[in-house]
Order: sequence, then C-alpha cells, then structure tokens
Amino acid sequence: MRVHRGGTVALVVVAVLGAGACGGADEPRLTKAQFIERGSAFCAESSQRIDERAQATFTEPGVQASADQVATFATDVVAPTIQREVERLSELRPPQGDEERIDQLLEAGRDGVDEVRQDPTVLLSSADDGFGRYRELATAYGLQNCGGASQTTRNAIEGINRQG
Repeated sequence: MRVHRGGTVALVVVAVLGAGACGGADEPRLTKAQFIERGSAFCAESSQRIDERAQATFTEPGVQASADQVATFATDVVAPTIQREVERLSELRPPQGDEERIDQLLEAGRDGVDEVRQDPTVLLSSADDGFGRYRELATAYGLQNCGGASQTTRNAIEGINRQG
C-alpha cells in the first residue's frame, strides 16, 4: 500500500512538472532578429486579412462606410484578427532581457482589442483607432505591420480607391 501511494505521488509530481513545461518554456529563446522576423510575419498576415476583408466589405466607391458598418467590421474582423495576432506573438519566446518589453507590447495589443470591442467606432478615429500604443511599441521593438490599421483599410472605410 505504501508503494502505491509513493507511485501516485510520483505520478502527480511528474504531471505537474510536465504541465509546467508547456506554453513555450521548452522552446528555445529566440534571438531578437528571429522574434522580429516571426512576429512581423504574424502581423503581416493579420494586416493582409484585415485589408482583404475591408476591400470586400466596403465596396461602394466614393461612399464612406456608416458607423454601423464600421462597428460590425471592427467586431467581426478587426478585434478577433488582432486578438489572434497578439496570441501568436505571445506564443513566441522572446530574447532574454526583452520579456518585460514584450509583455508591455502584448498588454497594449490586448487593451486595443478590448477598446475596439467596447467602442467599435473607434476605428473611425484618425487620431487613434484603439491600437496606437500597440503599434507604437511594436514598431519601436522592430516589428512591422502590427495593429492592422493600414492605409488600405482606412481607404476602404472612407470609400477611396475602390473598384467600381
């Protein structure tokens, strides 16, 4: 009976240690260049997805999208796409010493998603579409195209450069 308990305790310890190793901890740390390369690829995919959906959604040439159309687009496309972008970035193991900086960047991305979900019409703001701080931190780190609000998307929302 005593051996059985010891075996059970050993299994619990192994299970706990194994669970602690999940979540990228067993992945090697990336160099800054690797982090930027992979992260920028994630961001570029997100930006392309948002741009393509914007061009498909806002199709009437010369007509700015209504607040309701923008709100639906923000809720259905932008927020989930940027949320996934931030999740993918969080799965990368940043270079040692850059963890706090990346955590701040990820937090800014999550805050932007929350802001857009709370007020989807923030996308209409020329000052900050909800992702300004996230883009600022990402760009300062060296990441490209993070935060989704490209000129292509803005033009589509404003009715500029649409195919007729």
